[in-house]
Amino acid sequence: MRAAERGANLGAITAALMRLLAQTGAADLQAAILEALERGVPHPNAVRLALARQREQRGEAPSIGVVLPAHVQARDAPVQPHALETYDQLKECSDVPPADADD
Repeated sequence: MRAAERGANLGAITAALMRLLAQTGAADLQAAILEALERGVPHPNAVRLALARQREQRGEAPSIGVVLPAHVQARDAPVQPHALETYDQLKECSDVPPADADD
């Protein structure tokens, strides 16, 4: 409400806060928003600074968001494991000599 009173773009503020929520979690974000409001600065940058102070107080490293291209994300997709018995079947088949192709 304070941001709207100052004529700030509420859509941009909401989007920035949603990104921070995805990065940090609800409890940390709520505490940071309250700190920013107590300081009289209703802006996402003030919330980011409050989150940074929280991390420093806990002795944590800064969070770094990395956005990878789609082809890199696809390369790192989980692989579905399969039954290893199929390899045993292949071994059994390889013990049989190949049929003569001239027959």
